[in-house]
Amino acid sequence: MEEIEDRRGGGGVWKFLLFLMVVAVALGTYAVYHFGADADIYINGRTVDELQPWEVVGGVIIGIFGLIIGLIGGAIGLLIGLGAAILAIALAMLGIMTGLFITAGVILGPFLLIAAIILLLRRRSHPEMI
Repeated sequence: MEEIEDRRGGGGVWKFLLFLMVVAVALGTYAVYHFGADADIYINGRTVDELQPWEVVGGVIIGIFGLIIGLIGGAIGLLIGLGAAILAIALAMLGIMTGLFITAGVILGPFLLIAAIILLLRRRSHPEMI
């Protein structure tokens, strides 16, 4: 029997997540009735005491799903932002290197041109060097 459970995976993680969801819904419903009854909270013109239990539980479930979706969206946004930051840093480094290469060319260009002219003049005056 244990081999069959191992082959199927057992579903331990899903059972644990379902248990966590049930606990979260129970605690959320308790919090609504405990803290919402004293406060002046109105939902569609009705207080918490006037709502049906399934409306409160449904609202808690929708709120938990909204929380999960928001956290996943936030994590995806963080990853996208991290990727954009890394890409921006890489492009900045590429720009700096390109700028340094161009600056070196502008600064060293006249010296290299003078050296090339001197080399050509020496070859012209001494044809046997060719």
